[in-house]
Order: sequence, then structure tokens, then C-alpha cells
Amino acid sequence: MDRLAGRWKGCQLGTIYIDYLVPDKLTPVPPEHKRKAPMPPMSIGLLKAMTPDNLDGYDLVTRCWDEQAMGRYDVQVERPDILCMSALTTSASRAYEIATHARDTNGAGGKPIQIAIGGVHATALPLEALHYADCVALGETAPSTLRDILSWLIQRRKTGSSEQRAFEWHPPAGAKEVENRPLPDWSWAPRDAYLMPFSMQTSVGCPFDCSFCSVTYVFGSASRHVPYDVIEADARRFKSQGRGVAAIIDDNFLPNKTGEHAKKVCEIFRRYRIPWATELTALTLYNNWRELIPLLGKSGCRGLFLGIETITGKMAKSVSVEKYKELIARLHDYGIAVLGAFVFGVTEDDDPSLFERTVEWGIEAKLDLAQFSVNTPEPGARDFEYAVRNDLITDWNWEHYDAEHPVRKFAKITPQQMFEGHTNANRWFYTATSAWKRLKPSFKDLLNLRNGRRGTLVSAINAYLAGTARHYAARHNYAAFERSRITIPNPFVVQQFAPGMPENQFDAKTRARALLNNGHNPLRDVIPNVTFG
Repeated sequence: MDRLAGRWKGCQLGTIYIDYLVPDKLTPVPPEHKRKAPMPPMSIGLLKAMTPDNLDGYDLVTRCWDEQAMGRYDVQVERPDILCMSALTTSASRAYEIATHARDTNGAGGKPIQIAIGGVHATALPLEALHYADCVALGETAPSTLRDILSWLIQRRKTGSSEQRAFEWHPPAGAKEVENRPLPDWSWAPRDAYLMPFSMQTSVGCPFDCSFCSVTYVFGSASRHVPYDVIEADARRFKSQGRGVAAIIDDNFLPNKTGEHAKKVCEIFRRYRIPWATELTALTLYNNWRELIPLLGKSGCRGLFLGIETITGKMAKSVSVEKYKELIARLHDYGIAVLGAFVFGVTEDDDPSLFERTVEWGIEAKLDLAQFSVNTPEPGARDFEYAVRNDLITDWNWEHYDAEHPVRKFAKITPQQMFEGHTNANRWFYTATSAWKRLKPSFKDLLNLRNGRRGTLVSAINAYLAGTARHYAARHNYAAFERSRITIPNPFVVQQFAPGMPENQFDAKTRARALLNNGHNPLRDVIPNVTFG
């Protein structure tokens, strides 16, 4: 009887439908070039898990949609009462298109759809996001923040208010743990649509604060781990439901050379015999590889996304290229595949010869896989503010901010050289000749049973990335890129960085100090007419 009474109390005002959406690019990939999505987005898996069953007298029904895996979302067909989008810069234009359609559509309850936008892009450029949304979520969204956002949107829906609001949560000073982290809910995800259908996150934050990366601005420079009982529950779930390799999507799995967090997580994965892959920085691994590489190998690590960035060695987190080769060889000894990640244009000395030299080095070092990126000033990174203030931006088409297109000026590389050099690097690295040189087994490899597992994983992903490189080259050319560039500066960005507006807006330490001292995000000064929740 009590349960029925509680149920009646929960739904006395009806049902509210909430759609959590991750948009794709505004321009869809042609069907003939469509590739599997890498993995389900953690953002909406967590949002669904954090959403209460009822709130403020309403039953809440949540639905999730990932456009990259599930196709185009039609807000006029789905008609949610509340639409929450999490958008990267590359999908911001599509998010704004959906929001524009949502403004002309009533939800299932017959009232205007309430629109919230979060994610890295909205966190960095709230002035732009609030032109399309009723509220923005800045930075992380903790369970308490999500509840506040939904409650405010429900009230706004009831009253017909036109108020706009920004919500922001910041971890307490000195926090070592991600607060109140639930297990992500993957019940909505079409597993066959993803290359790696099961992902976990064991920590957030990164200490390196690279000028071209927005991670530190959003999540901080101090790494915080997910509670270990939650990690263990996730590992147990993967053991019972998973298949293939689990993707560990930490910002940096190894933030320091002692690797205390990594050691604890590896022990959990070892107990459950989980095959896994993750991302980390080469420097921290190299500084303690004799202890850490055997630990990774014995725990089931099958692959590492290794941030090498540049073969010039001119970054603070770089080690010498000879040491990188040694590191790759030791990882191979334990059957761990290595994807080397490179960024072209990170130093003023980068010139057109770097593309071919990097590929040659990757083949010589016997990298299993590689990712080549164009240095892109992403909103939220210090490089973006620097590029805006110094008139370095040459393209304001957010779809081109995918690390595959030149959107800024470079000292010694023209836009066409950067575009074609990046395309060629992918094409050269994934040729059959390159694959044979990199992956052909030696007699030592044949005696090492671990390399059989590595070979299976690498063969599958190498084929996928080789196909991706071919599809990319087939549908992209410099002339088409030139036609799709937007050269008129984004008015919202111009306004946010106008004279008199705060400087160092994307400096993570400045933001953290401000929030911890007085709860005042410097970005409040660029959107003064919006209430902060």
C-alpha cells in the first residue's frame, strides 16, 4: 500500500519526457563513407544514470540518442518536454540547428520544449550557447547539479518564464575522488553500432595543462579518481555482459610516475580478467616503466593510446625519440599494442617536412597504429583565446575544429600544406607496405604468446583505421575545404573576447582559484544578464 501511495504521489502531476542527445556534425557523412562510431558517449550514459525517477511531483522518462551511431534525431518527431544536449565544438552547429527547431515545437505535454546545452563547447563559449538554449551547464555535471537543472527547467516550463540560467559545479579544494559517481547506464546503446561498445572511466583531470587542450580547463589539473567500489562494480558488469576490449576513457590514466591510481585499477582488472585499453602520456610511463609496464601487461592491458605529440622533442612532456622507441619495444614485449598520437603544428619550427618525417619515424619505431592531428585551437584551450586575440583564426566553421582541418595560421606551413600533409600522413602510414614493415612478426614475436593477442587487436583496428583514412581522402580535398570555410569572425566569440572582457578566460588555475575562493566564474562577466544557478 505504501509503495502504491508513493507511486501516486510521484506522478500526480503527470510525466515529463527528457531526451539526452549527443549531436553529430551538421553535415552528415555520406552513407558510402559511414564508419562505425568508436564508443557510446559517456556523457549521456552518466546523465541517464543520474536522473531521478521522479522530481517535483512528475515522473521522469529518459531517452538517449547518439546521432553518430543512431542517425539523425528529429525533435519534431520525438517531442521531448526537456531536451538536454552535450556537444563538442564539431557538433555545436548541429546542436544549435536542433535547438532552433525545438523552439518551434511543443513537447509531449503540449508546452514549449525546454532546452539545455552542456559539454566542452558550451562551457567555453556560454554566450553563444545561451543564444540557442534556455540554460547551459558549465564544466562537470554532478548529480546534485543535474537535479537542480531539471527542477529549474520543470518550473520554467510550468510558469512560461523567459529567464535564462547558467549552472556550474566545481569539486571541493583538494578533492581526490569524483563525487557521487554512479555506474553509467548503457541500456539505451545499440552495441553493434560501436567499434568498442563498452567503456569505463576511472579518473578525470590531467596535470599537463597543454595549451592546445581543453581538458584541464573543464576538469582541472588535479586528477580525481572514480570511487574504487564503483570501478569494481563496473568491472564486474563488464565481466558478465561485455565482449571485446573495454575502452578506459580517462583524460590521463597515468597522471604521475608513481602510478598509485593505476596500480589499484590494474589490480581490479586483473582479478576480473578484463582486456582493456586506455590513454596516457609517454613521459610518465617512461619515468617508471620497469614497474608499470609489467603491471599493465599482467592486468590485461591490450593497447595504449600514447600521447607522443611531436618527434621534435620540443614540448615539456616530451622524451627523446630514442626513448620512445625503447618504450614501444618494451610494451610490445608484454603484448601491448601502441597507438602513437601526433599533433602537427605544435611548435613554431614545424615545417612541411614534418609530415613525412613523422610517418617514417612511426614506421621505424614499429607503432601498431597512429593518429595524426592538426594543431587546432579548441574553445576551452588557452591556444584558442591566444589565436582569437592575435588574429590567427582563419576559419570559424565549427565543423572544421576536428583536428583534421587547418583553422589557424601557422608560422612555416600554409593551410594547403597542412591540409594535404595531414591527409597524406594518414594515407602513407596505413598502406600495405607500411603495415608489413610495422607489424610483421619476428621469431621473438612468434615465441611470445602475448603477441598473438596483440596481433588480433591490431589487425582489426588497423583495418578499421586504414579504411577510415581511405574514406577521408576520398571525400576531402582542399578546394572543397576552401569553399566550406567561414571567414567572417563568430560574433559571439568577438563579443566574449572584446576589449574590457576578462583575459585568461581559459586558464584552468585562474578559474579554479576564482571558484574556490568566492564561487565566481570569470565567465560570469561575459554574460552579465544571465542568472548563475
